[in-house]
Amino acid sequence: MTALQEIWFLFLAVIVIVYVILDGFDLGVGFWFIFAKDKHEDMTLNERKEIIQSIAPFWDGNEVWLLAAGGILFAAFSDVYATVFSAFYIPLLLVVFCLIIRAVSIEFREEFPSPLWHRVSDFAFIFGSLGPAIAFGVLIGNLVQGIAIDANKQFTGSFVDFFNPYAIIIGLLALSMIITHGAVYLRVRATEKLAAKATQWAKLGIVSFLVISSCSLVISLLFHPHVQNNYIDLPILLIIPIIGFVFIGLTTYYIWNEKDAKLTFVLSALSIAFSILGAGVAIYPNLVFSSIDEAYNLTIHNASATDTGLLVMLIVAIIALPLILVYTLWVYKMMGTKLEDEDIVGY
Repeated sequence: MTALQEIWFLFLAVIVIVYVILDGFDLGVGFWFIFAKDKHEDMTLNERKEIIQSIAPFWDGNEVWLLAAGGILFAAFSDVYATVFSAFYIPLLLVVFCLIIRAVSIEFREEFPSPLWHRVSDFAFIFGSLGPAIAFGVLIGNLVQGIAIDANKQFTGSFVDFFNPYAIIIGLLALSMIITHGAVYLRVRATEKLAAKATQWAKLGIVSFLVISSCSLVISLLFHPHVQNNYIDLPILLIIPIIGFVFIGLTTYYIWNEKDAKLTFVLSALSIAFSILGAGVAIYPNLVFSSIDEAYNLTIHNASATDTGLLVMLIVAIIALPLILVYTLWVYKMMGTKLEDEDIVGY
């Protein structure tokens, strides 16, 4: 056991947090796309076009952080990468397919004025947005609950095993989180007319999130008590979920009372960050639980690369990640202003 393994676990947590906050809102708007109007003959009512334009400058850059998370797993925790990707081969292929058709729908929706093309493109955008959100939630639910990993770090279960009640609840939790975050984002970025509608969407989203998160928390504590161990052993760590609950409460208050949109988005992002951080503390030092025997759990210690490899990658990460972060911040600063009616261009 070395400090390098702890550092890379923290790095992974930070990358996941950044990814969920950034790509979370542009995946989340895909749900509200279902309820947005698309009037080709009346440009002032084309809310779907506006939603696409609200995320157009950011969505591809946001997905860089997903690649970074996958790269960390591949390089720093290769056994986890191999086991998870072999176990979840079909669901992860579905995620890739969803992201591809979603990208095509964003880039080419306004290239043709055909209503039929718009309907096909809109379906691709909705399916491509919601599919990854639910799939990632189901994956996390299974990893926390435990999958069939044997002494050789091999997955011995079946595809059907993934569709269990707990994993589905976590999938719905992930969905409720990102659709709320997406609606909050639209309050900041969209024109006044759509922002007003997004405020009502955000209220629906936060209610669904509070209900599902409460249920998932109770179920986790009752049926998966191993998530409590670190908090029981070191009660000071409870400060992390407590701060998370405070930010969730503040986000709810600001949404319900239609307070400052930008501050609401910041609070939503912080609630996501501390929720993920709290989950990371709960599973540490494990990355994947084994449902066969806890001795077969994949941890940051038994599934990591060599110290030399971790050190070399740390040097690269210290150089590369700040550059990516600076570029991301620059893009949001330059292109993140509130949309006006005249900004909604295309068919």
